[in-house]
Amino acid sequence: MEGVLSSLLASSLIVGFPSLIFVCSILIYYYLCVMRKKISSKDSLPPAIGVYIMRCIYSITQYWEMIIPQIKLYRISNDYIVFQCLSVVFTLKVMDYLKDGPKTIKELSQLTKSSEKNLFRVMRALTQEHIFNYNQINQTFSLNSCSKLLISPPPPPIDQNDNENNNYNIKNNGILSTNDEELGCIFSMLSYPTFIDAWRSLKECIESGVSGFQAKHGMTFFQYIDEKDTYIKKIFDSAMRQRNYATKIHTQIINGYDFSKFKKVCDIGGGIGFLGFEIVNANANTCVCVLELEETVRNGLEQSKVDERKQRIIEEQRLVFKTGNMFIPRSIPSANLYIMMQVIHDWNNNDAIKILSSVASTMRMERNQTGQSPKLLIIDSILDDNINNDTYKRSCIPDIIMMAIVGGEERTLSQWNHIIKESSLQILTIKKFNRPPFLSLIELTIQ
Repeated sequence: MEGVLSSLLASSLIVGFPSLIFVCSILIYYYLCVMRKKISSKDSLPPAIGVYIMRCIYSITQYWEMIIPQIKLYRISNDYIVFQCLSVVFTLKVMDYLKDGPKTIKELSQLTKSSEKNLFRVMRALTQEHIFNYNQINQTFSLNSCSKLLISPPPPPIDQNDNENNNYNIKNNGILSTNDEELGCIFSMLSYPTFIDAWRSLKECIESGVSGFQAKHGMTFFQYIDEKDTYIKKIFDSAMRQRNYATKIHTQIINGYDFSKFKKVCDIGGGIGFLGFEIVNANANTCVCVLELEETVRNGLEQSKVDERKQRIIEEQRLVFKTGNMFIPRSIPSANLYIMMQVIHDWNNNDAIKILSSVASTMRMERNQTGQSPKLLIIDSILDDNINNDTYKRSCIPDIIMMAIVGGEERTLSQWNHIIKESSLQILTIKKFNRPPFLSLIELTIQ
């Protein structure tokens, strides 16, 4: 036991000493930059400093778990149980009932039609995880900054053609939220029964080589949301918007690439127009066409109605939604620049090559007609070929999500080179971002 404690102390010093130096460096930075140069204290820290903070925090946990591996297994099991508890209270709309003020467990059990005793035990566990607050004197639960992110927005109009499974009340759970800082859409997607069933088929996914979603439902994820349950498409589109807003990836992309030199941009698989709107908003002479499936185009136009700026840009036809299929070259409109943001990772190699070849064919036709070669900008993750590199720690879980749900994958640079070469494209430049979600800009042209 003394040896374990000594090791823990040593590991804490190993992590703590550079962290102490780092804190001192921050203080010096603020004195020299904020105080001396009158820089606003609201300015964000340099990306390198933010990444270092994350690594220090991660290292502390990692050292403890390396010394006592039981801690790691306990944490993983605990996190799974916490997610299940949070998923239940989210489905019961506990956050919605608490948004008007604290309530006792008796009031919550009556509102949710639940067992008072068991609901209290779940709420108590989540309070210990700092998801809710509890007033011991009044014996009431209340929201905190974490649980407020899961409050449902006003319910959208109910479409009779939406999901027929009405015993999972998700109509109000985060869909079409006008507050992008909320995470209700993302949590709705993660806790939706169809997704849960796909995760339960992970073993079949590993054994058969097809996605867990396809193993469970007999069709791919994209076929399912287009043909069987279009309401999942609304969840998916809204979740992707909230994810992009939470990571501020659009700011990185706008600042990291010069879109002003392109008059016509086509955002292939651009969802509900999140990136397209940001590009147009930052570049007055650029027009963006978002190429998507019919249901997504409908969702994009519907959600734009709550944003006056986006609605005005659509009316000016600077942001246009077009129904099309990226597998079919003739359905892809002409443009000076084509964008594919986190699209290729949704597909296996064969389909990825078909998609890229389709875009390359359109680019080739554009070059033959205008004499100028368009460019393709892929915005996606690039894993390091060294499995021990930090990029694997950041992207291995998203890679499992791709495998289990959509049948795609996150790729290393050598894997990207393979599918790009097979699609008759060539890489011009690569720029990696050092901030979450750690994507890269891969600029391509036709061979």
